[in-house]
Amino acid sequence: MLFLNSKAKILIKNTAIYGAIIGVSAFLFFGVLKIATVSGNSMNDTYFDGEKLLCLRHAEPEKGDVIITDCDAGIVLIKRVIATEGDTVDIDFDSGAVKVNGETLVEPYIKEMTHLDEGAFEYPITVPDNCYFVMGDNRNYSSDSRDKAVGYIKKDQIQAKVICEIPFF
Repeated sequence: MLFLNSKAKILIKNTAIYGAIIGVSAFLFFGVLKIATVSGNSMNDTYFDGEKLLCLRHAEPEKGDVIITDCDAGIVLIKRVIATEGDTVDIDFDSGAVKVNGETLVEPYIKEMTHLDEGAFEYPITVPDNCYFVMGDNRNYSSDSRDKAVGYIKKDQIQAKVICEIPFF
């Protein structure tokens, strides 16, 4: 390096910086972040068909979070976590109320109350260990944990947690 002229030193320095930026960006995009596309209307009015979502891989979802998940039916779903392991879920399909641990959920994000029973469970139910109970925000047009084909979502089926919508993408 002692014999390199200043232009060569600058070129080497810039190449190293750009290489580091590209490496860190690739790590973030492929290892930490994920972009998902909404398919269908089950999350209306929160997310709409075709919208792009920025998601965080390897996140521990909590109640109320929206997640990207594989389910036993072999399809990828975007749903909201309603209950986690050990929680008791009860749904009154006449009134549309969803209760978790005896408390009626306040859900300003849902399109309409929950009147559709897909027959997966007889309520109330207790969510098993390492599982989640999920539902779409457009409750009466969503295949989710109420559906026999979906049921509980296991922790290892969760791909990512939604951070935000990507506008203009």
